[in-house]
Amino acid sequence: MTSLELCSQSELSVPKQSHTDHLRPRFHLTAPYGLINDPNGFIEYDGQFHLFFQWNPNACEHGAKYWGHSTSQDLFNWTLQPDALKPDHSYDQHGCYSGSAFVLDDQLHLFYTGNVKTSDGTRLSTQCLAKATDESNQQFTKLGPVIEKHPEGYTAHFRDPKIWSHDGLWYCVIGAQTTEELGQVLLYRSEDAHNWQFLGPIAGNKINDVSGFGYMFECPDLFHLGNSDVLIGCPQGIEPDGFHFESKHNNGYFIGKLDYASATYSHGSFKPLDQGFEFYAPQTTGASDGRRLLSAWIGIPDEDEQPTTDNDWIHALSLVRELTVRNGKMYQLPAREHARLRGQESGFEDIQLSSESNISIESKHCFELLLDVEQIASEFTLKLADEGDSWVALRYDPQTSIMTLDRTQNSYLPGMRKCQLSSGEKLSLQVFFDQSIIEIFVNHGEEVFTSRVFPTSNQSKITLETGKSCIIRSFVKYDY
Repeated sequence: MTSLELCSQSELSVPKQSHTDHLRPRFHLTAPYGLINDPNGFIEYDGQFHLFFQWNPNACEHGAKYWGHSTSQDLFNWTLQPDALKPDHSYDQHGCYSGSAFVLDDQLHLFYTGNVKTSDGTRLSTQCLAKATDESNQQFTKLGPVIEKHPEGYTAHFRDPKIWSHDGLWYCVIGAQTTEELGQVLLYRSEDAHNWQFLGPIAGNKINDVSGFGYMFECPDLFHLGNSDVLIGCPQGIEPDGFHFESKHNNGYFIGKLDYASATYSHGSFKPLDQGFEFYAPQTTGASDGRRLLSAWIGIPDEDEQPTTDNDWIHALSLVRELTVRNGKMYQLPAREHARLRGQESGFEDIQLSSESNISIESKHCFELLLDVEQIASEFTLKLADEGDSWVALRYDPQTSIMTLDRTQNSYLPGMRKCQLSSGEKLSLQVFFDQSIIEIFVNHGEEVFTSRVFPTSNQSKITLETGKSCIIRSFVKYDY
């Protein structure tokens, strides 16, 4: 099983070393070489899922972006198709930036930002269309800009269109920056997806009494889920709020209602979507079975010094997640299809853990772990990639219900991330470890931590510790 198979038609050859290092994920989508970042154009169409992505195939750094293209029928085996978009026209010569996909007249269309950097140091941003021109949806013809300029009062930081249809009309949200350098989300409407009308800002700084919301709002995505309209995205430079938003590059969501008649969006507070270190640019799609699915970039802007660059690749995309809203909160779980990856099973039940008796298990770095802990008397710790002098720790304090992801004992990118859970003496974890990626789903999707970790070897220990006592009600590990 491989997570990404390379089609013979792909334009560039793959450096052999990029597929042989022990940090290369096996069941997360990665580019064969170069830098991958934002997922784009996530859509189910014509019997398969399409997931495009920002890609610089020429270096492990940000540059003139292409749109890579991958397809799947099961959301975990991805096949790399030929590049969908290249920065080869005057209006996108410095990058085909992020966007979305939709179907118009029974043809797959791409809606993206064309980026041009001028000689005087400024930029031009236009919103552009392309459409598939073959039955296999692998060849795309560019149709040019359909929104040629940002609105008055905004800068050229105007990008990442996400499109949807409602009552026979097309709508899109676009991330923007005002001339006062404040981040906002803009709403547009169209009858034909070619001629667009600006309706106004609907979220961000100076809207709905929001302030301190950063200098730019990237990758907005507005969709209906349950009885709500959810807006997710990535405000840059927002102010920290308790444990939340400690990075300059953040992610999160509003839950509210979009009034299409007045083009206004009423919403509650902005909440983190993922509590980990590396999670950015999430994008969703509606599946044919009614699920709302999400993919995200496991990385953040400006974080490009990682050991994988020695093997000519950097970053990855997250596992596809299923989203639900319950009691005003977003819950996330891995797409149910991922259970098909489960291999050899091992584990134990009903073990008393004490401060004098921890548990350590040798393991390779490609597994799924299901862990249920009860009667937690004091701090409980799960160590991953435990190599003796280096590890990543997930700690839970039942007195405060605070969960901490501690990366201070990891040689790369040290730090901590914390969040408050609703539970007390019980804890349920679903952990995916994929060579150099961890995704931790806490209490059936109440919170998620996504982060990179870079073990020095192919194998290490999973360690369970506690300050007093607890019961490991169930420990189940599936090798992948």
